[in-house]
Amino acid sequence: MGSIRLGRVFGIDLKVHATFVLALAFGAWQWKAFGASGAAFGAGLVVLLFACVVLHELGHSLVAKAFGIPVREIMLLPIGGMAQMTRKPKTPTQELLIAIAGPAVNVGIALGLMGVGYGWLGREGMVEAVSGLTNAPPSMETLWVMLTASNVMLAVFNMIPALPMDGGRVLRAVLSMGIGHTKATSIAAMVARVLAVGMMVFAVFSGQLMLGVIALFVFFGANAEAREERLSGALDDVPVAYALNPHAVTLSPGTTMADAIALLVRNPQPAFAVLHGERLVGVVTRRGLVEAAQANGPFAYLASAMQREVPSVGPDASLTEARLQMNASESPYVAVLDEDRYLGLITEHELAQQAAVSNVFARFSPRRGGDKFARE
Repeated sequence: MGSIRLGRVFGIDLKVHATFVLALAFGAWQWKAFGASGAAFGAGLVVLLFACVVLHELGHSLVAKAFGIPVREIMLLPIGGMAQMTRKPKTPTQELLIAIAGPAVNVGIALGLMGVGYGWLGREGMVEAVSGLTNAPPSMETLWVMLTASNVMLAVFNMIPALPMDGGRVLRAVLSMGIGHTKATSIAAMVARVLAVGMMVFAVFSGQLMLGVIALFVFFGANAEAREERLSGALDDVPVAYALNPHAVTLSPGTTMADAIALLVRNPQPAFAVLHGERLVGVVTRRGLVEAAQANGPFAYLASAMQREVPSVGPDASLTEARLQMNASESPYVAVLDEDRYLGLITEHELAQQAAVSNVFARFSPRRGGDKFARE
């Protein structure tokens, strides 16, 4: 399912996943006992809660941008939000500050709401509103209690030391200062798996479906973090020139669709560079080639199907840098250029091959002592 772009905040795209409608429906269903006005109250409460989630993610994002880390988008999902950063923090301190920024925003919102409540309801009124929340009808007092309590819960829950949650990133950052990022990720991922299993067991016996969903998110998220660390370690310090395919087939803008499609049968390349002499003028993927051939016919020229804007790196770049450039541009490939001279393409296929080779050799060689995060 796709997503809907809501707008742009501080240069960051704000998107909501199509499944977000499930969260709105759930909010309306929880308050359905109070009729149509209750259902509207429940849906509106969900919108306000996710506005707090957006502010939480903006907290992460703005601190990341202050450290020079581009943030592509903030995506809202039924279980929360996620800021998509195009590269990782360079030091444990950066990761620590980025991680705590989100919960700190929720703490600030909760304190602000408490101040509003004190001025509006007074101390006794605040206590009465909180104690009478059970079966309370939709009202401004109920809305105040729910928003205040939810921000406290967001801050506390996100600080659980389980990757990929904020608390897990804080744990990894602190551990990284002493033992390095690789070992810290391994330990933090193990802690997250143990906590996720405990959460799942509790969810099964208590019948809390949402907690079970979160437990699965934590478990698989921790596995993804560990896998990402292994991949990054395999690509660190490996020059792009090492992974270039010297036998890669290139095409010209005047190649017909029929000739290009014929190459797909004999050649497994995921993407083809389109050259004019030694100069790169575009790239076409296998899927793009097939779609263009179906739309334009076999005698159309390749120039009509190629992507002209191609992300690139220099010949001295590492595979990690190439991968970061691919992530930043949301592209499955990156060109290697020596000034204007084309040297080759790095695709996800080359990255996967290099990672596989590195993992094989890692079994027979001493573990590298290098680490992406400098110990401070």
